[in-house]
Amino acid sequence: MAKPTTEVSDRRRIKFVEALGKGGFGSVYLADVRSRDNFAQRVAVKVLNEDLGDNAEIAGRQRDEARLLGQLNHDHIVKVFDLLDIDGRPAVLMEYVPGVDAGRLLQRGAIPPRAALEIIAATASALHAAHTTVSPFTGRPLAVIHRDVKPSNLLLSEHGTLKVLDFGIARADFDREGQTRSVQFGTARYMSPEQWMNEQLTAAVDVFALGITAIELISGRWGERLPLRADKYNAGRDAQIGSLRDPRWGSVWWRELEELLQDMLAFDGMDRPSAEHVQEVCTRLGEEVGGESLRRYARAVVPPLVEERRERMRDESLLPSADLLPQSDPDPSIVTASKTMMVAQLPKSTHINTTNWLIQLAVFTGLALSIWWFVSG
Repeated sequence: MAKPTTEVSDRRRIKFVEALGKGGFGSVYLADVRSRDNFAQRVAVKVLNEDLGDNAEIAGRQRDEARLLGQLNHDHIVKVFDLLDIDGRPAVLMEYVPGVDAGRLLQRGAIPPRAALEIIAATASALHAAHTTVSPFTGRPLAVIHRDVKPSNLLLSEHGTLKVLDFGIARADFDREGQTRSVQFGTARYMSPEQWMNEQLTAAVDVFALGITAIELISGRWGERLPLRADKYNAGRDAQIGSLRDPRWGSVWWRELEELLQDMLAFDGMDRPSAEHVQEVCTRLGEEVGGESLRRYARAVVPPLVEERRERMRDESLLPSADLLPQSDPDPSIVTASKTMMVAQLPKSTHINTTNWLIQLAVFTGLALSIWWFVSG
């Protein structure tokens, strides 16, 4: 009787289908990953730009993002499945969510108040989970601070699901927290006073950024950075909030929203509410104001924007298909939990440099001489 075997092949193959987007640090592709028994999965792959492959600082940030998201499991946070190494560049295998970011939605104008408040509530829920989730490996809260909450980092699917993106500069309990001088921590108008003044950061910085985001989503306009002078700060804040008021909203409902936004944008981070409180209030206010829900809004607006992006990215070049093989001695800094780092074996023509070519030539030459010596000897 044959002895049963528990050996499982780790060999997988990845095929890039289309480009989803390009940024200053990396590109995102839609890809199909196939493993044994023809098991296939469609995923998004985030690959560091080729010119940054030798930048250990930025590459480390991308790996840290994957390590962090690998420990988070929340409905409103993009899931990460694995870390890859493609042609010497770190890459992340992620959940694919067909949708567009809220920054793109803002280019169309204001988002209906109920839908906007649902976006804010979902984001607050994700931020609260990121800050309080207990790591299964350390037994301590991850204490994640996103540090770059803004509309372009909020992805809305065509089915109305909201996902928080880009934890690339997030700070977590396990994070090495190096002073990354080549990467700005945050985007100017969403940065809280304590960020500008290089003070100790807490989860309150994300609540501040979410408050600015809420104003922009409801108004349909990009906001202006608030003054840092304490004597001018409240006046500038209240003017931005006051510009939102719509006579169709009841005075009691408006006052609750106004007070929430004022608290979220308090100059002192200690005076801001928790993300959990923001979620609760926005959920209730969204239900009370009525109107178009986020789900209905997304069904009408998102699909044509997804198609527009697809047309815009159609001519972008794709990476070649590759075999994913387990690395025998992976760099410990790029291992997620207990997973083995996967290395993409690209077609040799895509990554053999001059040195490798000379080495191979020498090997083949030596082999040829050996055969000649054996035959003639």
